[in-house]
Amino acid sequence: MDAVATILAGGVDAYLWPLSREKFPKFFLPLEPDGSMLQSTLRHLQPILPPHSTSIATTAALTPLLHKHLPDFPAEQLIIEPLARGTAACLALSALWWEQRCPPQTVLILLPADHSIAHVGEYHHSLELAIRTASQHQCPVVLGLPPQRPETRFGYIQVEPSTEPGLAQEGLFRVRTFAEKPDRETARRFLESGDFLWNSGVLLLPLWKVWELLERYLPEHYALFAPLRHTGSLDPAVIEHIYRRLRPLSLEQGILEVAAREMLALRCTFDWSDVGTWDELYRRALKDPRGNVLHGDVIAMDITGCFVNALGGKPIALIGVSDLIVVDAEQALLICPRGASERVAELVRYLRRRKIRRLL
Repeated sequence: MDAVATILAGGVDAYLWPLSREKFPKFFLPLEPDGSMLQSTLRHLQPILPPHSTSIATTAALTPLLHKHLPDFPAEQLIIEPLARGTAACLALSALWWEQRCPPQTVLILLPADHSIAHVGEYHHSLELAIRTASQHQCPVVLGLPPQRPETRFGYIQVEPSTEPGLAQEGLFRVRTFAEKPDRETARRFLESGDFLWNSGVLLLPLWKVWELLERYLPEHYALFAPLRHTGSLDPAVIEHIYRRLRPLSLEQGILEVAAREMLALRCTFDWSDVGTWDELYRRALKDPRGNVLHGDVIAMDITGCFVNALGGKPIALIGVSDLIVVDAEQALLICPRGASERVAELVRYLRRRKIRRLL
């Protein structure tokens, strides 16, 4: 199986503020048992791909921090985006980068740096099956998970049975549609219907297929990037000129939603989360007998159901409270009820509107 991978490590996630900031995205945070999510994402690929077959796409602004975070990762395997222009642009640049090193039939794995995965053996099995399927059928494959609850923060994949017996036996489905972050009632209908999967954000497709999809559905991106396939040039000045002409666009909006019928979805069984809120971190964490998750220097007296992260350099004392999220950072302290941490993104938007840059 000929496959390569690009880990997407360029975005800025506001949901884990105040620890996650514009200059320190959440994939750098030590939220996994063995380090950061970026470190875990890279480590999970190692049994599947040789080291030279993995790249990391990041922005120029984050490159110095990434070098410090992964000192052993080869600098020549970084794909540097001059600006953040969304995952659609990153797909094009990644395909261009890998096409200079691999045959066009090579399967490209595109995966986020900031998701958490458990049951790693099952994850490896799913990746190997998806690589084999994308290679044999020369088509895009997405990894999906059976939804466990009516979650409004995740994207969904609507699937239908494949008419090919071999695919159906492997847990592969035809994709009907993609749906991004539904409201609560719609998410409940998705769950009850039984034909939706959570979208893990992991996409596999042959390199040549990237260009076919771009030409058909994103002609603006194709017109800017395709000429570089013939020159073989990845001059930073040229790439920056291209990026400045692009509008920010996600891969989901630009390609997946419009090309859904050309894709297969693999129903996976590993444990997955985008770790997008403090509530999600609380849900996944081991809890003490009173239902608390306590990190750092915490003095707790008669508290229940609280998530407290006291790693900001000072003790935090709580008395007689329940169901709180408390996150202390060097520059800011967050306190909110459990169940309300999705509104952290709203808070960050407020800080941006008020141009309070010291807190961003």
